[in-house]
Amino acid sequence: MGQVYWRKGNKNGIFSLFFRPNIKRSYYVLSGIDDAINKIIKFKFNNDDILYLKSLSIFNNDFLEYLANFHFTGSIRAMKEGTIFFPNEPVVEINAPILEGQLLETLLINEVHFQTSLATKASRIVNSSNGADLIDFSARRTYGTEASLKASRNSYISGFSSTSNVEAGKIYNIPLAGTMGHSYILSFENEFNSYKEFLTEFPNNLVFLVDTYDTIEGIKNVIKLTKDYDCKVKAIRLDSGDIKALSFKAREMLDIAGLNETKIIVSGSMDEYSINKLINKNNCPIDIFGVGSNYGVSADLPVMGCVYKLVETEGRPVSKNSSGKQYLPYSKQVYRYYENNIFDHDIVTKQDNILDKGIALIDQVFDKGDLMYSKLPIDEIRTYVAYQLRSLPEKYKDLDSAEKFNVEVKI
Repeated sequence: MGQVYWRKGNKNGIFSLFFRPNIKRSYYVLSGIDDAINKIIKFKFNNDDILYLKSLSIFNNDFLEYLANFHFTGSIRAMKEGTIFFPNEPVVEINAPILEGQLLETLLINEVHFQTSLATKASRIVNSSNGADLIDFSARRTYGTEASLKASRNSYISGFSSTSNVEAGKIYNIPLAGTMGHSYILSFENEFNSYKEFLTEFPNNLVFLVDTYDTIEGIKNVIKLTKDYDCKVKAIRLDSGDIKALSFKAREMLDIAGLNETKIIVSGSMDEYSINKLINKNNCPIDIFGVGSNYGVSADLPVMGCVYKLVETEGRPVSKNSSGKQYLPYSKQVYRYYENNIFDHDIVTKQDNILDKGIALIDQVFDKGDLMYSKLPIDEIRTYVAYQLRSLPEKYKDLDSAEKFNVEVKI
């Protein structure tokens, strides 16, 4: 395909990346733009790449010479990292010689799909938590170590308070949090001794896992420790069993013992659905959630309809007519309209249509080798996502909502 583009003169093309509707998501949080731009800037074919392609004996030598000198020469327009958007709205557009745009398809979908799925999932968990703190525990279940770092980053920009991933803390300056593991407790002759030794090493950071053997006995051991050694326990963690019943029992036991300030952490397959049930439906006295597996792989929706399509070539609008896979042609712009600081509706229109009053969401970010914007620090992205979520009408945050945001098309 690429060699045909090259032989036919490599005419100009405009590609658009967008997400198709899904009943499980009423909105999306855009992420992965910065990483995608970084990789596009570095996109090259090295000598080993060219030798491998040559070994396949299917490519023209002059075409391989073109690839050997390849670098991206086009322009990129995109929504800002952290922007809330809706199905079928373009979030990235590539305007370049058609072969260049085609070569970027897999890279862009890979970066933007994965990170947007995580940022969106994390925001839903935050929406369900009713103010409880959230710790990212996902590193053990993500699909590789690079994915674990991106999961930590996206949990933080979407509103989690901290991560247990120390490498992510170092790279992104995310606050760190964590607790002891069951293996730590099992390595001692009994649970109480494991707590006592931890007190010796970390007297000002006491968080105890209480369910290794028997949760109620574990809580009793924590209470005994505070009485024997006059120490303050920051939190206990529940990781198994009937979390609803145990959280109430734990709160009762801690309060009777005078440990009113000791917080309760809950972990174990937590996500927006389980947290919503515990916090909003059952009013459980839980202060902090450790959220891992179900977040790190976006378990309820691991694959979203993120697609990258040619929308113009040499000024001619193009689109597919396949059943169920139609999309809008033309290079486009998205305008957002607010009512009393709340999202009211969006309008998708052609790029050269200038609409009044609305806020244009797609900006130039890269042009012919030059970066056209300054990447935001992670805390600024986090603040921007929080602002967007406050501006999103509540009905779209409801986990059971089938509401569709009003996106008008004027092309």
